Amino acid sequence: MATTSSEGLQGFLDSIGISSQSLAVISTDIDSDPLAICFSHLAGLVAQVTQCEFNVAYRSIAWASDMSHLMVIIPRLRLKGFQPQELAADLQQRWLSSPLFGYPVNDGINLLFYFANSTLARLAIRYILDRGSLYGKYLPGTDSTTDTSETKKQKVVVEFSSPNLGKAFDGLHLRSTIIGAFVASIYENMGWDVYRINFLGDWGKPVGLLAAGWSKFGSEDDLEADPLKHLLDVYTQTERLLKEQQEVVNMSSEGQGDGGVPLVAEMEAERDQYCKKLEDGDPDILDLWNRFRELCVTKYAELYGRLGIRFDEYSGESQVTKEVIEEVENTLKEKGYYHETHEGWAIEFSKPEEKGLGTVKARSSDGTTTYLLRDIAAALERSRKYSFDKMFYIVSARQSKHFQQVFKALELMDRSDLASKLDHFSFGDVHGVSAKEGASGSTLGDILDQCRDATSLALETEQDASGHFFGHDIANVADALGVMNLMVDELSSKRVSTVDFDPNKMATGSDYTGLSLQKWYTILSTRLRGVTIDPVELETTDYSLFEGVDNPYADMLRLLIQFPSIVRTWACAKLDPSHVLTFLFTVLDQMPSIWEEENEAEGSSAQSLAKLALYECLQQTLENGMRLLGLVPLVT
Repeated sequence: MATTSSEGLQGFLDSIGISSQSLAVISTDIDSDPLAICFSHLAGLVAQVTQCEFNVAYRSIAWASDMSHLMVIIPRLRLKGFQPQELAADLQQRWLSSPLFGYPVNDGINLLFYFANSTLARLAIRYILDRGSLYGKYLPGTDSTTDTSETKKQKVVVEFSSPNLGKAFDGLHLRSTIIGAFVASIYENMGWDVYRINFLGDWGKPVGLLAAGWSKFGSEDDLEADPLKHLLDVYTQTERLLKEQQEVVNMSSEGQGDGGVPLVAEMEAERDQYCKKLEDGDPDILDLWNRFRELCVTKYAELYGRLGIRFDEYSGESQVTKEVIEEVENTLKEKGYYHETHEGWAIEFSKPEEKGLGTVKARSSDGTTTYLLRDIAAALERSRKYSFDKMFYIVSARQSKHFQQVFKALELMDRSDLASKLDHFSFGDVHGVSAKEGASGSTLGDILDQCRDATSLALETEQDASGHFFGHDIANVADALGVMNLMVDELSSKRVSTVDFDPNKMATGSDYTGLSLQKWYTILSTRLRGVTIDPVELETTDYSLFEGVDNPYADMLRLLIQFPSIVRTWACAKLDPSHVLTFLFTVLDQMPSIWEEENEAEGSSAQSLAKLALYECLQQTLENGMRLLGLVPLVT
């Protein structure tokens, strides 16, 4: 019986001499984390010998700094009437035998427990293989017997990437895309219903300017060929013309016309007219805008596919309804925070003495809405559409003040319940993303092509790496590995820091790249091709491969059993991908020590089975870790 059921796990633990009765006391983590079994078993022995509470015994256990063994820290037991040194010596003398640990070593005020490697191998290998793709998956509040189909799932909305129609796809959009995909993946790992939203900048004055420039610079053929590039060209040329006209206006009697009326550049006036027509629903302008939008969304979906990223919805500022916008305005007006000014209408954040938020325009005097007003209304609409429990905005720290205003506006509307569910998950700047020579600006396709080309060059110069992909379409391999290098580089960086975009460094800058992960994943996959591990044979196989001091196979086992706790502690609780990557690269660092003997005699067939089972555990853990981070392993 598989260990994924409580009955199966208890039976298996009993069969290897670990009493399952004491384990159920602590938590359901034993169903998802083999390390919890080790801690619980040791805690049960400590509680039995000292007569202390089980939870106290559990909290006294820690990993040694080198992760080679567990320690019971005697002072944490808080047993009155004993000096720690005396108690350590006494417990050592009275210690009970265990199939999972050797006899304790007295280290003064700690007892050190080294694993019985053969038992650890029986436990870890069966545990990991039984769970397969679910190993490391963390479902808070459930165990392996919970029927999750009957449990109401929590919902999270993740808004990320969110490029602007007609504008460059810059480094901030790139970071948002990768970080957002990771956040969405983590919440899926925790069993939430996840809705991925790409909130396009497809409305407002920038889109009005794009529409105004279309008749002057647009080409139907170029639009069909590459809508993102061509609309970027149109916008750039139109913006340049606008600036030239504005300079002329500013030089003409200091920008004043007859009677002191301010002069307005021709393109500025056209921009505002098109923007107003969009807001008023002019059918011709809406048809043009809708064509731009549909072509861009289709192209973006193709490019996101290269990243292995999908969206459930390509929303946008344009799709926020007038009715909800007016609802926001009316509510704020009733509360006394919405006032008419000479520029239109504004939200007065200064009234409740909110430092730094001030008074912010929400609607212009010509009736057009601002990004702030549309974002407030969008939050309301989404709460009704999705009934979410949490929503993330994966947006640069540059917009921190904007989101403070959005959240505060909802509070002023007596919607603190909604505001409390919103989270601006910010990140630092990006340097180094630049346009191709002669291009108007960077596009997502250009960025991915740069990563592909740098990786292709790395494969040409590193024959050791490229040899593992012999027989595959090298162009497709380079593209997939370029994406992996890009994502690994981002996810290994501190989120709040400024990062440098350098495709060449991503591909060859260190041993800790996406290429390194894929290389070892491919090596393991090739070795395991055609291999089937029978759980019944594992029960009687020879695990002496793991015995002995300073055994690299046992070292790897102790590393693998830490994976679920790293996922839970860092990725799930803190949304920090870097520790998962550090774990994966630590696995890679240790791989040569268990692989270099491969060409030597394999020993007994039972030992060979144990080694192959370990390799399968390694491949599965690498794959699970990569997919958790949003990386898509190449399958050979």
